[in-house]
Amino acid sequence: MADDRWEQLVADTEGGDVTRGKMFGSEGLRTGTKFFAIWWNDQLVVKLPPARLTELVEAGAGQPFEPMEGRKMNGWILLGNSADWPPVVEEARAFVESQRK
Repeated sequence: MADDRWEQLVADTEGGDVTRGKMFGSEGLRTGTKFFAIWWNDQLVVKLPPARLTELVEAGAGQPFEPMEGRKMNGWILLGNSADWPPVVEEARAFVESQRK
C-alpha cells in the first residue's frame, strides 16, 4: 500500500499528459505511455539520465534500481527517504518527455 508521501506526490503531479498506471504490478506515473516514477515495495523509483543518476547515488540520495537482485535496470534509481522527492520526480518527468520527441 502506498504511503502518504506517494499519494501527495501523485496528487501534485497528475494532470495533463501525466497519468497513473501499472508497471511491474506497481502503481506509477507516466507521461504519455512512458513511465517516469513508480512506487516499488514502499519506495520511490524514478527514471533519470545517467549523469544525474550517478550524481544522486554518489551523494547518498539513492541507489541503482534492481527489481531482481543483481539485475540493474538502466536509467532507474531507487530514491532514499532523505531525498527531496518532488523536484527529482519533476526532473524524471521532463527527462522522459524529452525522450519521446
